[in-house]
Amino acid sequence: MTDDSFTKFIRHNMSMRQLTKVELVNTYWNHAHEIAEMGKLAFIIRGNAAWESERLEGVDDGKGLWLKSNRYEPIGRHFAEESVRTYLQWYMNIYEIWGTITIDINPNDASASKPLIGQALEKATCITNMMSLLKGVSLRWYPARYMYIQHKPMPPPPERAVTESWVCLLLPRSQDEQTSTVLRDEHILNELIPLGNKVDALPSAVQTVIKTAIDWHAHGNRYASGLNRFVNYWESIELLGHFFYTRLPADVVQRKTKTEKKDMIIHLLKEVTQDNCMDVVKKCNETRMPTARTKVLAFLDIITDRDSRMEALLFKPDDKTGKSLYQIRNDIAHGNLSEHHFETIESFSHRLFDAQKISSQIILLSIKNAEKLTQQLTEHGE
Repeated sequence: MTDDSFTKFIRHNMSMRQLTKVELVNTYWNHAHEIAEMGKLAFIIRGNAAWESERLEGVDDGKGLWLKSNRYEPIGRHFAEESVRTYLQWYMNIYEIWGTITIDINPNDASASKPLIGQALEKATCITNMMSLLKGVSLRWYPARYMYIQHKPMPPPPERAVTESWVCLLLPRSQDEQTSTVLRDEHILNELIPLGNKVDALPSAVQTVIKTAIDWHAHGNRYASGLNRFVNYWESIELLGHFFYTRLPADVVQRKTKTEKKDMIIHLLKEVTQDNCMDVVKKCNETRMPTARTKVLAFLDIITDRDSRMEALLFKPDDKTGKSLYQIRNDIAHGNLSEHHFETIESFSHRLFDAQKISSQIILLSIKNAEKLTQQLTEHGE
């Protein structure tokens, strides 16, 4: 690289860094000329989703998204042929899905290209997290380059003498870490892509909050998150409850006006005694600032006609642990539970499935009721 070309390279990179500090945007901008020439922004989804595809050419959604399984089938092949991928799949439970998003950027115009790259990043995030939502898989996407390369055959290694040594062999921390979910082409074509199109078409009034809930749920699906998984699943539910409780018409969610709150508090204070003062203060505070339970249940009334099973799963202690999902969430968030409480964590492990299941159900019901929710928001002037 000559001094002149190096100077141009630095100026090109700095043209975007002066606009944004987002590393993903700047990483792609380093390869802007290549992306502009190909018209594709590439990414790789990694995790425990083993897509056993029969489509060697991949899947195209017809709207600029292309996905292809990079799962390697080592059976019948020499181990040295793809030793890294074999190790990742067999021992680390990591599989790859390649993807590209059609994009038209000008490598000489950072200002115009920045929002286009941002939209592509959002699309990659959304498609990854929706796959996680649908199949309960642990996924994360990474930036990539879309290139045409040669594949030279790998000869078998030469024979070597047998040796022995002491080594550490990895064991899984949990069953989740050694379990992969098999995907078929029909899962991508008939479930993922239609859901992606549906989310893309959501009214703007509800699209952002639903996408954010999907993001939180997908974070919960990452088994490396440990105890945070409970909190992430709960947050996906609570943020939807809070958003719609505070924005929908008061009569729809039974939200009290400021005047009604004052009247109720004054009435409560008139009945205060030394014996009941603590309970009265608690009721006054809950009247002034409704609890997460109040908000979530009000929202569930709209999208489920109050499914008592959902309410029980969220707020009723189960027989085994004596804790509700809400109480487990609070114990973690307030520091009463941490990674070294092995016995307690194990006793709660079955509730993680409950949290994952109900979070997924509420998000999908929110998508299903998006038009109804949008209409009510519009009537309320949101």
